[in-house]
Amino acid sequence: LVNIRKNANLTQRQLAERLGREHSFIAHYELGERRVDLAEFYWICEACQADAAAQASEIMKAFIQLKSKVSP
Repeated sequence: LVNIRKNANLTQRQLAERLGREHSFIAHYELGERRVDLAEFYWICEACQADAAAQASEIMKAFIQLKSKVSP
Protein backbone atom coordinates (compact mmCIF):
# COMPACT_ATOMS: atom_id res chain seq x y z
CA LEU A 1 0.00 0.00 0.00
CA VAL A 2 2.97 2.28 0.45
CA ASN A 3 3.63 2.08 -3.30
CA ILE A 4 0.04 2.99 -4.09
CA ARG A 5 0.35 6.14 -1.96
CA LYS A 6 3.78 7.03 -3.32
CA ASN A 7 2.66 6.51 -6.94
CA ALA A 8 -0.09 9.04 -6.23
CA ASN A 9 2.58 11.47 -4.94
CA LEU A 10 0.81 11.75 -1.60
CA THR A 11 2.30 12.04 1.86
CA GLN A 12 0.84 10.00 4.68
CA ARG A 13 -0.81 13.15 6.02
CA GLN A 14 -2.35 14.01 2.64
CA LEU A 15 -3.77 10.51 2.26
CA ALA A 16 -5.10 10.56 5.82
CA GLU A 17 -6.80 13.87 5.09
CA ARG A 18 -8.43 12.48 1.94
CA LEU A 19 -9.69 9.52 3.93
CA GLY A 20 -10.88 11.61 6.85
CA ARG A 21 -8.63 9.60 9.15
CA GLU A 22 -5.80 10.37 11.53
CA HIS A 23 -2.23 10.32 10.21
CA SER A 24 -1.54 7.43 12.59
CA PHE A 25 -4.02 5.23 10.67
CA ILE A 26 -1.76 5.40 7.60
CA ALA A 27 1.45 5.08 9.59
CA HIS A 28 0.24 1.99 11.48
CA TYR A 29 -0.69 -0.03 8.41
CA GLU A 30 2.38 1.10 6.45
CA LEU A 31 4.58 -0.04 9.34
CA GLY A 32 2.77 -3.39 9.41
CA GLU A 33 1.31 -2.71 12.84
CA ARG A 34 -2.23 -3.22 11.60
CA ARG A 35 -3.95 -4.75 8.61
CA VAL A 36 -6.47 -3.07 6.38
CA ASP A 37 -9.71 -4.77 5.49
CA LEU A 38 -11.09 -4.96 1.98
CA ALA A 39 -13.26 -1.87 2.34
CA GLU A 40 -10.31 0.16 3.66
CA PHE A 41 -8.18 -1.12 0.77
CA TYR A 42 -10.82 0.04 -1.70
CA TRP A 43 -11.07 3.53 -0.17
CA ILE A 44 -7.28 3.89 -0.02
CA CYS A 45 -7.10 3.04 -3.73
CA GLU A 46 -9.90 5.48 -4.50
CA ALA A 47 -8.15 8.26 -2.55
CA CYS A 48 -4.96 7.56 -4.51
CA GLN A 49 -6.85 7.33 -7.82
CA ALA A 50 -5.59 3.78 -8.26
CA ASP A 51 -7.53 0.88 -9.79
CA ALA A 52 -8.38 -1.30 -6.78
CA ALA A 53 -8.89 -4.43 -8.89
CA ALA A 54 -5.55 -4.02 -10.65
CA GLN A 55 -3.79 -3.34 -7.35
CA ALA A 56 -5.41 -6.40 -5.75
CA SER A 57 -4.31 -8.51 -8.71
CA GLU A 58 -0.70 -7.37 -8.26
CA ILE A 59 -0.85 -8.18 -4.56
CA MET A 60 -2.22 -11.66 -5.30
CA LYS A 61 0.60 -12.27 -7.80
CA ALA A 62 3.11 -11.39 -5.08
CA PHE A 63 1.45 -13.84 -2.68
CA ILE A 64 1.52 -16.59 -5.33
CA GLN A 65 5.23 -15.99 -5.93
CA LEU A 66 5.89 -16.07 -2.20
CA LYS A 67 3.91 -19.29 -1.83
CA SER A 68 5.91 -20.96 -4.61
CA LYS A 69 9.14 -20.07 -2.81
CA VAL A 70 8.09 -21.65 0.49
CA SER A 71 6.19 -24.67 -0.85
CA PRO A 72 8.12 -27.91 -1.51
